[in-house]
Amino acid sequence: MASQRTLRTGRAALLLAGLLVVPLLPPCTASCPEKDLEDREEEANVVLTGTVDEIFNVDPVHNTYYCKVRVWRYLKGKSSINREILLDGGNKVTIGGFGNPRICDNQVATGDTRIFFLNLDPEAVGPDHKNELMLNSSLMRITLRNLEEVEHCVEAERLLAEEYFKEQSNTTYVKTPM
Repeated sequence: MASQRTLRTGRAALLLAGLLVVPLLPPCTASCPEKDLEDREEEANVVLTGTVDEIFNVDPVHNTYYCKVRVWRYLKGKSSINREILLDGGNKVTIGGFGNPRICDNQVATGDTRIFFLNLDPEAVGPDHKNELMLNSSLMRITLRNLEEVEHCVEAERLLAEEYFKEQSNTTYVKTPM
């Protein structure tokens, strides 16, 4: 009899705890509108895959932070990365903008490997934040399908740019007499 009463009390406590905790959880990410992958890729100057090595400069007021990320592969924009951006022998970069409420999937933990859509930080001032990269849109998990989709977007943009420049170089300008 006592064991059943204890079991019922335990179940009631779990139910009550669940009812109290659920309203505190953040809303479902489905309510966060995300741009199409093609738009996200076009707006980013740098797209890379990497693993979060370290989290630092946590701002407790705005819940934003920076990460040191070990780069595995540049999918786009490697040429725009200069030596001042590279850390620890050239295979790590500092990325800011984590926790930004305007970006849907913006949270990482140490050891997470993701696809990062980035731009150079235009507002970086001071020696501590010089030449940093900033999140431009949501992070993507590394899956074969995601990698293929991002690579396809990068390649399509490259081909369009090549075609545009080819057309521009083939355009002949005729001077008309006045």
